[in-house]
Amino acid sequence: MLTHLEKFLPNNKPGSLQNYPFFWIAQAHGKYTQLIEKSIKKLGIDNTRRKIILSTNALKEASITDIANLSTIKLTTATKAIYRLVEDDIVEVFSSPSDERISMVKLTQKGQALVEQINQISIVALSGILNSFEDEELTQLNNLMKKLFDLMPSS
Repeated sequence: MLTHLEKFLPNNKPGSLQNYPFFWIAQAHGKYTQLIEKSIKKLGIDNTRRKIILSTNALKEASITDIANLSTIKLTTATKAIYRLVEDDIVEVFSSPSDERISMVKLTQKGQALVEQINQISIVALSGILNSFEDEELTQLNNLMKKLFDLMPSS
């Protein structure tokens, strides 16, 4: 088996979780999500909608499927959240010019303004944490996380 990796996999030994990289990824993600959710609460959005807004901004105009994939949200969850964002005039949904069966999404002016607010809140919430790292460390962390992401199978 993977005997050389056993020390990095969870097992019945006390403390084995602390050597498991996915434990720390999950722990960091959990704390990050709690921090962001608390920070964006005043904007009247939840983390799912924040992810959709930022993904839509990054893609400019995209299908609901593409937004769900970039946001790492299930398609049904993304669809429901997107239509709630339509009701709040944050995004608009329209048919793709090339294939009317595909629903496309883009931010409204209100949505674009919300992106700015989300980004400012993120800067305030995360700058102290990120300032604890050297630029080289953050670059290395990003590279390692991207490598891990690329190695993970798609669903």
